Amino acid sequence: MGLRGNGGRGKDGTRGLPGSGRAAPPWPGRWRLGLLVVLFFLALAVAFGGGALAGEVVITGPDLSLGGHLDLLEDPGGTLGLADVLSGPAAARFTPATRDTPGFARTRSAYWARLTLDNPTDATVNRLLVFTYPYYHALDLYIFSGAGAEPTEQRHVAEGAEVRGTDIPHRYPVFTLALAPGRTVVYMRVEHYFASFALYLRTSDAQAQVDRRDILLHGLTFGVLIIAAAYQFALVVMAGVEVGVTLLFYALITLAYIYGQLGYPWEHLPAELASHYYREVVGTLPVAVGQIFAVQFLDLRRRQPWIARLLLLSTGLLVLDTPLHYLDPARGSGIAQVLALVGSVLALTAAIRDLRRSVNARFFLLGFLPILGVAVVWSLRAGGVLPAAIWTEAALYAPNAIGLVLFTFGVAYRIGKEREERERALQASEAALRRANDELEDRVRTRTAELSDSLEKLKRSQDALVQSEKLASLGQLVAGVAHEINTPIGVTLTTASHVSERVSAIENLVRDGRLRRSDLTDFMGELTESARLMLANIGRAASLIQSFKQVSADQSSEERRRVELCAYMEEVLSSLGPSLRRGGHVAEVVSQGPVELETYPGLLAQVLTNFVSNSILHGYDAGVRGRITVSARRLAAEEGGGGAEIIYQDDGRGIPPAILPRIFDPFFTTRRGAGGTGLGLNIVYNLVTHRLKGTVRVTSETGAGTRFILVLPDLCARDMSLSDEGAREGAQEEAAGGAVAGDAPHTPDTLVATGRAR
Repeated sequence: MGLRGNGGRGKDGTRGLPGSGRAAPPWPGRWRLGLLVVLFFLALAVAFGGGALAGEVVITGPDLSLGGHLDLLEDPGGTLGLADVLSGPAAARFTPATRDTPGFARTRSAYWARLTLDNPTDATVNRLLVFTYPYYHALDLYIFSGAGAEPTEQRHVAEGAEVRGTDIPHRYPVFTLALAPGRTVVYMRVEHYFASFALYLRTSDAQAQVDRRDILLHGLTFGVLIIAAAYQFALVVMAGVEVGVTLLFYALITLAYIYGQLGYPWEHLPAELASHYYREVVGTLPVAVGQIFAVQFLDLRRRQPWIARLLLLSTGLLVLDTPLHYLDPARGSGIAQVLALVGSVLALTAAIRDLRRSVNARFFLLGFLPILGVAVVWSLRAGGVLPAAIWTEAALYAPNAIGLVLFTFGVAYRIGKEREERERALQASEAALRRANDELEDRVRTRTAELSDSLEKLKRSQDALVQSEKLASLGQLVAGVAHEINTPIGVTLTTASHVSERVSAIENLVRDGRLRRSDLTDFMGELTESARLMLANIGRAASLIQSFKQVSADQSSEERRRVELCAYMEEVLSSLGPSLRRGGHVAEVVSQGPVELETYPGLLAQVLTNFVSNSILHGYDAGVRGRITVSARRLAAEEGGGGAEIIYQDDGRGIPPAILPRIFDPFFTTRRGAGGTGLGLNIVYNLVTHRLKGTVRVTSETGAGTRFILVLPDLCARDMSLSDEGAREGAQEEAAGGAVAGDAPHTPDTLVATGRAR
């Protein structure tokens, strides 16, 4: 995202802050602000500049700054050896340092430094030579004591691999020097693309004091970073927003980067891990992640898509630049600086353009400016403009923590605003849902009322249809009975007419005196036969009328009474005889002994009538004579004693399997055009299951006829069973209540149990 640490190295780093001022048109006096910043850093350069400071260092105190006492020699080709700088033309080119912390900004040259130390005492003095900069590509030390031509001691550190080999494991290269009385000359050769000589000569106690101070300051910084990361983690867990995840990753990467920037890998990690490239690679990641954070936090994909695309392109190039740090650290770091500078300018531009419209832009600027300041301080420090002092070192890591904290506040504010917006949207949705529910309830009430009316009309229509079906069945019964009665009445009427004619003839013979004994004998014979014939036919008619009266009364009154099933079904089938004989069908009752049952005979007659009508209409083709049998038997105890089973069987063409499950559905018929209403078997089902309290099953095979099996309970026995069961349940409840009441002596637990029992 912004320039920080290694991301802000280079000469361009000094232009970051003034550039940000120029990119903010809404700010008044922006040019004057930029000019003040430039003058401030020029003043620092003058303050820490000056004339030659080099010369012999007399060891007089516990903590001496050595940078300003060095003689320096640039080795552009990196070819000079120790012999070259000890004598010859190269030795004459050493120049005194002009700053307390000499620095040469970006360079590919090696540098030699010569330091002369004077021990004015008569005893050997032990000191620590401290390089307060953790990373060097190569560092060679040659120590000459007295007037010897050969070094008495030499050290070589390449890529930091031997830094832990020094006497004191430290985040900086620290070497122990045993300074003999008199003069000691130290030659140092340094290779680094940011050459810096921040050297100190300290006692062990002085170095320990500096370390304690650094640990305190660094601990505070790491503590702030860890707290910010933990807080951000909590936000991510609770809210789960994308920008929160990115900032959490950025916080962790920044923590790792500052850890490496301060040199702690040399002190805590194996030497092969604490290499120069550790800082370079980790240092690239905060810039890349920071640019992604800027895109998400400022919502650039939606608000400023072209800047979002450029920032994401810069991020991709930073990722691709990472392997170059292994191959060519100087070039890789330079490319990273340029990309970081470009990303910083883009992020600043986006934030300033949205400054008045977005609170997120203000939070971003507050958090980003301290991080941008890190890049400026680092560049000036690496270039030798600013010293390698405690305050400049703190300026390299503390602003990162400040910026991260401000970013965390910004993300928390954004999450809070988004939560408020979601709550408002949820409240609006709930209000809309309530309105929709109210409207739906009104519509449901209206629709329910309409459906209730329709259902009531449908029930009335169904009752009317059922009544019509019953009347039609009764009419069919009346027609059959009328046809049956017509024959005996006709015979009786004919016989009576014949008797009347014969009586008139006998009267004429008597009046004329021509009556003979033979005539009287014949008349008496005919009269006797006629009387017998009339009595027989009148008896048949009376029997038919009685059966009709019983069946019709049962069908109309629905009175419950006890009947003998086989005899009663004989009467029903007898009343249906004309309909059966019209098609040439025969119906009979197969009796297995008397079966008495208390039920509704009229409803049973209606069921049988509908079965017969269904068989005649659907079971037989025209001209085919059929046979119908009806049987009844008492159910055994294991089958549910107290009831009876009635089987109605015809030998018609059967019911196709496809329509067999639907035959009891209302208004389902396959012969609607031939007089079928679709209510016959539905009425049967309702009468059997609802009124007679029984069950009805059907089995059928194509070409093998249809069988209806009715299981009817004895309603008297059923009522007694239900009464006994209710009495038992009442007694159990009474006993349970009494037991609870009786077992409730004096404890609260008993009272609770009593309440539960009730």
